[in-house]
Amino acid sequence: MSDENGLPATETTAHDTTVITDEGSSGDIGIKVAGPLNEDNRALIEAKKWASEDGAIDLNKIAEGYRNLETHASKSLRVPGEDATPEDWNAFYSKLGRPEKPEGYELKLNSETVPEDFPYDEASAVEFRNWAHEAGLTPHQAQKLHDKFVEYQAGQFGSVKEQAVQKEAGAHREIIQQWGDPESQGYKQNLEFATRAISQLGLKDALVESGVLSQDGALRNAKFASAMAKVGKELYSEDVFANAATGMLSNPFSDGSNFNLTKQGHLLRSDPGKAKALIRAAGKRPEDYGL
Repeated sequence: MSDENGLPATETTAHDTTVITDEGSSGDIGIKVAGPLNEDNRALIEAKKWASEDGAIDLNKIAEGYRNLETHASKSLRVPGEDATPEDWNAFYSKLGRPEKPEGYELKLNSETVPEDFPYDEASAVEFRNWAHEAGLTPHQAQKLHDKFVEYQAGQFGSVKEQAVQKEAGAHREIIQQWGDPESQGYKQNLEFATRAISQLGLKDALVESGVLSQDGALRNAKFASAMAKVGKELYSEDVFANAATGMLSNPFSDGSNFNLTKQGHLLRSDPGKAKALIRAAGKRPEDYGL
């Protein structure tokens, strides 16, 4: 006899409790299951097909399902609790797929996403591996985080570089307004005075570090360039070696196109004082020339 839902009819006590009796193999009373079933449980039984076509519930299927659930739960990954030890966390991270050691992360730099002159720091990459391992990241997670951080750094690098280019261009326009056309004698003389002052005063490295001077020697501050030109002119006014044809400033002791042994010898003989000043202006020692 079945009820309206197709499930087996049961005996109901005064408390409306359904009792399903399973007789043991030896004929004993066995197991009793109390009810009644609520709507949610009826729906679950129907969905899991634990009831046969005549509405009888197969307790073996229910028991097997629960046993499988317990087996799965015992093997599932559980996040360590608040009282977990470092060993517990290490075991958890290992199950997630974290490498045994930081060296197990094979981080790769995607050169297509960074500028060609991007200063990728290998030492920082080593530290990143250590941090990733400490945080329990999987190789995929570590690579993803690495790529995002490098992408951010590349964006910052490009922005700073663009700002430096714009600053340099602006400073150069101001310098031209003060010194004249770059091909003019006045411009070249002021530039040489400023360059000498910076070199002789030992300021180049500090100026490059502060951003006032680029790595290739371009001045990025017009006021500073003008000041250095004045300082150079005051300190090295005796360095002027006039060329009758062009009137251009030159120093025969300087390395480069101005280097001239004949003029050096002439100055050493005819004007040792000027020769000494020119030698110092070229960053060399007068003692090496017998002065």
